[in-house]
Amino acid sequence: MKAVHFMAYAMGAIFILGETSRRGLDYFSINATTMLEDYGSGLLLLLAAAACTAKMANASLYLAGSWGYAAGGMFVPFFAHLEAYLRGNTFRPDHPIEDVNSIIVKGIIWGICLVFFIASLRNNVRSQESGS
Repeated sequence: MKAVHFMAYAMGAIFILGETSRRGLDYFSINATTMLEDYGSGLLLLLAAAACTAKMANASLYLAGSWGYAAGGMFVPFFAHLEAYLRGNTFRPDHPIEDVNSIIVKGIIWGICLVFFIASLRNNVRSQESGS
């Protein structure tokens, strides 16, 4: 559970700081949805991690929910960019298909979120089975 907890702090910061450094705050006027998606993931992960630190009663549920939200939020950006690359078609002008590094980074972030989502679900099941 500690890894899921501490990684939520790290990924929460990565979502917020990474999106801000990558696009800048001016990107809100171009595509607020993508910014809010990443900021939302980061904020939810940070709040869930803080709930764990404070030992709140439902903190493990908050972690599972925030990891699930983050994994779901990265699904379309990763797979849409990958599909565009594989098809050789640019679907969005701000996602050039030649940017393979961006596809790799999105895939790694999606994978991390998915792994920790599953880990947080497993931790919840174990804690329910032990009655704690």
